[in-house]
Amino acid sequence: MILQNDVDDRFRSNILEGTGMDLQPGKTQQSSLEEIARAYLTSLCTGANADEIDKLYQLLQPEMYYYNDNVWTQGDESESLKLIVDGSLLSLLEDEDGAKESCYPGTIVGELGLLNGTRRLTTLKVTSEIAILYSLSKEKWELLTSEDPKVARFIDVIAIRYLSHRIQHVSNHNLFGKRSLPV
Repeated sequence: MILQNDVDDRFRSNILEGTGMDLQPGKTQQSSLEEIARAYLTSLCTGANADEIDKLYQLLQPEMYYYNDNVWTQGDESESLKLIVDGSLLSLLEDEDGAKESCYPGTIVGELGLLNGTRRLTTLKVTSEIAILYSLSKEKWELLTSEDPKVARFIDVIAIRYLSHRIQHVSNHNLFGKRSLPV
């Protein structure tokens, strides 16, 4: 079962529509990746100023994955969160139901594991030809929380926002029989 009920509302950012940037998976120009990542951070971090976005951006490390790569496997230690800048991923719950949820550019994934130290709750697999992710490592996260808790709070707020949507899905499951995944 694919859980796409409100994926556009929760995850897909329309911040780049109308900018003229080529957003087709795997086709993004290297020179525009920084602009795209910064635009997504600006969209996700409501109320952040340019210096705060810059501080977050400077902590991110770009990574490239290819079709069918596992970014992580369910049960792995949580060592980072990822901002999807280009490409698409699928979060898979490896249980008898096999629930799935698509993740698109503008989405942060892995935030819950990074914030509370739990192991990965799903497997995250690349479904596009190429995926460009910007990673915030556990070490850089811990440095940010100690040096600039105000900026770190933006990640906390994103996690709270995502969790509130997941709680809504749990409620929907109870009422309508639909599930949500802990990406």
